[in-house]
Amino acid sequence: MRVRCAEKEAYWRKVVHRQEESGQSVRRFCREEGISEASFYGWRRELQRRDRQEKRSPAVGGGGACPSPFVALRVVPETTSVIEIVHPRGYIVRAPAQVDCDALRQVLAALDGAREG
Repeated sequence: MRVRCAEKEAYWRKVVHRQEESGQSVRRFCREEGISEASFYGWRRELQRRDRQEKRSPAVGGGGACPSPFVALRVVPETTSVIEIVHPRGYIVRAPAQVDCDALRQVLAALDGAREG
């Protein structure tokens, strides 16, 4: 396994960026900069590979040849007990079975006191 050198990677990222910005061919750029074309192409390919690898989802197996088809989910407890009250005026009130009784009374009192518009 190869050990990454952050300084070397940063240097080659700058070199590749300068070449792209220069508008020159790789051959001419490397000749003027005194850089080996083979090293330039090798590093450009390696940086592209690293960039692709970082974009892969780490969710399954730390990445691989293909992006992961899985997405992270948050599991929430299922609420199975619900109280449903149908008011004579047509209002429907749904509340979890663990609802605060005083709050539910206030809602129902407010519906009783509401005037039809």
